[in-house]
Amino acid sequence: MTRELPASALYESPALGRLWKNVYQACSPFLQRPSIRRLYQQPAPLLRKKLRLPYTCVALGCADGAKESLLLEKMSPPACLWTADINLPLARRAASRLPAQKRSAYRVDLTTRLPSWFTRLPGPRLITLFGVIPNLDPLPLLRRISRIMLPNDYLLLSANLAPGRSGLAGTRRILPQYDNEPTRVWLEEAVRRYRPSLPTGKLVFGVFPDPRQKSLARVEARWLARTGNWVVFASRRPTSLQVESWIRLAHLERVARFLDPRGEEGLWLVTAAKA
Repeated sequence: MTRELPASALYESPALGRLWKNVYQACSPFLQRPSIRRLYQQPAPLLRKKLRLPYTCVALGCADGAKESLLLEKMSPPACLWTADINLPLARRAASRLPAQKRSAYRVDLTTRLPSWFTRLPGPRLITLFGVIPNLDPLPLLRRISRIMLPNDYLLLSANLAPGRSGLAGTRRILPQYDNEPTRVWLEEAVRRYRPSLPTGKLVFGVFPDPRQKSLARVEARWLARTGNWVVFASRRPTSLQVESWIRLAHLERVARFLDPRGEEGLWLVTAAKA
């Protein structure tokens, strides 16, 4: 049986946060391709028209806030900003760089329920969810967010996509974005820190069907040992149609979609579906 490490095990300590940052700086298409950075500014004109002022911004899974900063620099600053990440130092860094009249940073594990303070935030609320969908089971997370959204709230989410017509074939094309030295250093350190300790083994990357949705491609880094295998890291690469299916199943309604010219990344602006 192949067991799976929780996603939080890769980010929660400051040391792992720094190693993740090394991966991001060396390998991220967001940093290497200006077209993807522009993608995060494209929703701003539409949001300026639709989002009533003053508003609250909640940046879920924000890391250091680089993507959120591109969006917010094209908009009026939120009255309140709440940054939330499993790695609290990164959430604090994001809060310090993003414009807002009032700001707070929190440690939040998105694999569990959303914190109680979320429902008490003043509306309307703009919720951002950048870079999170690949690493967590997307449908339960979107359903949790949908349940606390009010009629004037908006959710802007991003997804790393499988380019081309075949999810599995397209994901194999971009496997070098994952199977590289900085990523191996990060994940091997996460294995060393994980408790209970894993046996001696080696890290192997591959593309597999997602266990919960066989038509969905998933990049996995597996720790292979004589006594068993563990999925250390998993990144889902859906097609745009699969993302749209999750949106509908979570009782959300698409307002707009923004796609990278290469088909490797997309943003969706959604709101709560009308009853």
